[in-house]
Amino acid sequence: MLGIRDNVRTNQGKQAELMKLRSKKYIPEVNIGDFVTLPIPEVETEAPNLICRIVDIDYDKSLHELASEAGVLNTLFARNCFELIKDCVVDIQVKLDKSLSVLEAVSQLSIGGGQGMVKCNCTSQCLTNRCSCKKGGLLCNSRCHGGNSSCKNK
Repeated sequence: MLGIRDNVRTNQGKQAELMKLRSKKYIPEVNIGDFVTLPIPEVETEAPNLICRIVDIDYDKSLHELASEAGVLNTLFARNCFELIKDCVVDIQVKLDKSLSVLEAVSQLSIGGGQGMVKCNCTSQCLTNRCSCKKGGLLCNSRCHGGNSSCKNK
């Protein structure tokens, strides 16, 4: 009975090593200083990803600390939560002096103010502050009111 348990234990260790090798094949290793893209929920912003830089790695727990242009994110992320940017040609200056949540970073870096795409559903000419685009100081776009040809806020 003890021989069977030892055999099971060694085979389980071999299987774990194979799983680690397979994982490294699909998810490349990252280092401190690498640029990554962090997916953002669609309801939060118009941009699908937040570009960040890895500033610290907790090797014991395999967690990564990320920083964006708005500041250091106060959540640690596992490796499967973000994608590595292999050849980053854009020079992004990350701030290390401020700690904030992902939602706060997204709203600070958002062009439209933070909470998703601003769009109106007006049937009029979009000339008053009843139009959410006009009220926000934005021009109406193709996501707004589709076939409304009377819109004057374009």
